[in-house]
Amino acid sequence: MRKRARVGTVAALATVLVGVTSTAAYADTIDSACQPSWDGSGRDCFVNYYHAGVSDLVGHGSFSAHGERLVARDKYADGRGVYVGATWWAGSTQHADGFWLTSGAGAYRELDLSIAEGTSVTLTVCQTDNGNLINCRTQTAIA
Repeated sequence: MRKRARVGTVAALATVLVGVTSTAAYADTIDSACQPSWDGSGRDCFVNYYHAGVSDLVGHGSFSAHGERLVARDKYADGRGVYVGATWWAGSTQHADGFWLTSGAGAYRELDLSIAEGTSVTLTVCQTDNGNLINCRTQTAIA
C-alpha cells in the first residue's frame, strides 16, 4: 500500500511539473503568399501568424524586393517570436542572412540586404517558442 501511495505521489508531482514547465498550446492560423512588388521589378513574399479563430495578427515576416528588405513584427510578449531568414546565390557563392525577433509587445525589426535585381531569394519565416523554431514556412521571392 505504501509503495502504491509513493508511486501515485510521484506521478502526481511529475504531472504538476510538466504542466508548470511546458508552454501553452497554440493553434495559430498561418497565411503566406507572394505577389509582384509595387514597382514590378521583383516578387515580395510574406508569412503572417494569427491567433486561431480571430484575425489578431501575432507575428509577421516578409521580404520586400524594393530595397531587398527583411521585416519582422512580434506583437505580444508571450514567449513567442519571429525568425526571418533569406538565402540566395550570387554566382557560385551562397549567401544567407536573417535574425530573431523575440521581444514582443509590438516589436519591429528591418534588415536591408544587398542582392542583385532579378535574383531568386528563399525566404524562411518561423515562429519561435522559447528558442525553438516552429510553424516554419518557405517562400521564393525575387529581388
